[in-house]
Amino acid sequence: MSKPTITAQPSLELNDNNSSILKNGGKILPVCYRCTKVPKEGLYDGFRIQGMFFCSECQQELFSAEPGSPEYQEFMFLIKGIFY
Repeated sequence: MSKPTITAQPSLELNDNNSSILKNGGKILPVCYRCTKVPKEGLYDGFRIQGMFFCSECQQELFSAEPGSPEYQEFMFLIKGIFY
């Protein structure tokens, strides 16, 4: 099974959950909930929580953020927004 590739100029659309997704040649590409970028490896480059996608770069920042730091507080705000 091959990984999806990202090619020229995808278009931005909204799905039923009001979260952004990109459609490109029949492929649905995730958009990071935090940084709003499409990850290089598509669906294989990050994780989902309650239907919201986080790219691997933001995942690394989350795991390395010190409790109480501005980055940590930002992640807690985003994650609380997902669950409540």
